[in-house]
Amino acid sequence: GKDGKSGPSQLEFAAADLAQVQMRSLNQAIPVTGTLKPLNHTTLKSKIGAVVQTVKVREGDVVRAGDVLATFDTSNIAAQLHEQQGNLEMARAQLGLDERTYKKNQALLKQGFISENAFDTSQNAMEVSRAKVKAAQAQVEIAANAMNDTVLRAPIGGVIGKRMIEPGGRVEVNTDLLSIVDLSEMLIQVAVPTTDIAHVQVGQTATFKVDGFNDETFTGTVKRIDPEAQDGSRAILVYLSVKNPKGALRGGMFAKGTLAMGQSTPRLTIPAGAVMDGSGQAYVYYIDKDKVARANITVGATDERSGLVEVKSGLAEGTTVVATKMEAVKPGTIAIIRQGSAAKKG
Repeated sequence: GKDGKSGPSQLEFAAADLAQVQMRSLNQAIPVTGTLKPLNHTTLKSKIGAVVQTVKVREGDVVRAGDVLATFDTSNIAAQLHEQQGNLEMARAQLGLDERTYKKNQALLKQGFISENAFDTSQNAMEVSRAKVKAAQAQVEIAANAMNDTVLRAPIGGVIGKRMIEPGGRVEVNTDLLSIVDLSEMLIQVAVPTTDIAHVQVGQTATFKVDGFNDETFTGTVKRIDPEAQDGSRAILVYLSVKNPKGALRGGMFAKGTLAMGQSTPRLTIPAGAVMDGSGQAYVYYIDKDKVARANITVGATDERSGLVEVKSGLAEGTTVVATKMEAVKPGTIAIIRQGSAAKKG
């Protein structure tokens, strides 16, 4: 009630307004931001010089590994293959003749009918013919491969990113034809301060939101960690892999979230709501015997999920702190704690 000038004012606290300074583990997390990129993307280049006959896909089309994407005019390459096959037949026929001559000469040499010299000549002719067959076989293989290359197939599944060819256009060897982007798995590159990197391990989970997806939450896992810091910075790049089975996420989208680094060792904690800020100095109100007192504190890590804050200094374990922001809380105010009437939060 009214206390006039008789003594310090009083404040009633419900149990829910107060909290104990307790030793607890915090879920440690660091903020992560970055741009999404597809993990796998490839640009297909032409292996042959030829005229484009058909292009079977457009940008944005979904393709599976092995799908035919384009075909090239085969007439020149077919003619080359035909010619090389003819050359191989001729080389094989010549080798057959030279092998028979060599066998005859072997017998004649044994009987002493021909000189060592004449025998050597026939042996050399056979070796040369063998080499010519090998060379002709290689040429046939090259032409056969070129025939295969007149059909362009998708090496990976994904989405056609760019299409750089039109039917009727001629391409030379090594021309860019199409690009395929595999959206089933995305990467976010995140810079983590060197002071935090010891807590980051491959396989840890990050949760994040992506611009344009309202309240949908995505999860990623740490896939790899760069072995050293970026030049001129105190940050190490960490790559998070994000499964994207529906292909909703696209390259270039911006993601923002937190990377969980596991539980800390137990430390002194209070609810975040208890921490006041007096021009840069954090402080709390606590109950000392039956009066309100004020203590300056140093805070450490914050655990977003449980709403707890680490107290590095300024408070002892077991102290009762005022956990909700209330009007008229002043040091010296008499604290009356209502028992039982208020349900405890938690």
